[in-house]
Amino acid sequence: MKKSNNYLLLSALFFTGYLVIEFTDIYGDPVWFKSFLIIICATFLINGISLKRKNE
Repeated sequence: MKKSNNYLLLSALFFTGYLVIEFTDIYGDPVWFKSFLIIICATFLINGISLKRKNE
């Protein structure tokens, strides 16, 4: 797999983790953890898109 595909896959994984924590009460209300997941998701998404454009 290309590096850009790995970043996009990791972004989707962290976003799925955010959705699970947001809509279930598994961990209560961990605001810091949800913020961390959003930041990591955005970082991997931006890196994946920029690498994909760079390779074209």
